[in-house]
Amino acid sequence: MAKNIIPHVFPRVPSPNQPGKLSDKSDVFSFGVMLLELITGQPPVDLTGEMEYSLVDWARPLCLKAAQDGDYNQLADLRLELNYNHQEMVQMASCAAAAIRHSTRRRPKMSQIVRALEGDMSMDDLSEGTRPGQSKYLRPGSVSSEYNASSYTADMKKFKKLALENKEYQSSEYGGTSEYGLNPLLQVVKK
Repeated sequence: MAKNIIPHVFPRVPSPNQPGKLSDKSDVFSFGVMLLELITGQPPVDLTGEMEYSLVDWARPLCLKAAQDGDYNQLADLRLELNYNHQEMVQMASCAAAAIRHSTRRRPKMSQIVRALEGDMSMDDLSEGTRPGQSKYLRPGSVSSEYNASSYTADMKKFKKLALENKEYQSSEYGGTSEYGLNPLLQVVKK
């Protein structure tokens, strides 16, 4: 059931070995996107056409910068008014950054993400010893032989075009609503 919903909610998950197939690593990527939504208060894609990039494209370099200088204010949801627990923000942003890596092999397991969020695993262990700015898999503009940033951006543009062409996603900020005011994705679950 969830496999029918996820492609409509999240952009194409970078999985070069089996494009279009969902896996444990695509679940990790999707969880990373959800963490970014919680951190930033932004939807995963901009269906209004105002932004050229997805949340992942926008947040990835900010996560790296924040990890380097310790300033997470550019990432934090403006509605928090800079009133957040710094250590929890570090944990969430580090987990999100690790989960949205282009390379599926470099993404941690979900159990590692959970342990890191619970504070039972260091952020260094989550990063497998790579320091912020040193990993070619996280550096903006880097090229991975498996799936690079330009491929991801091209896929996001295709997804955005498809979403904008679909009339059910044009009636609200985050997506369509049914005649009862419910999100149509919730109706998929009921079927």
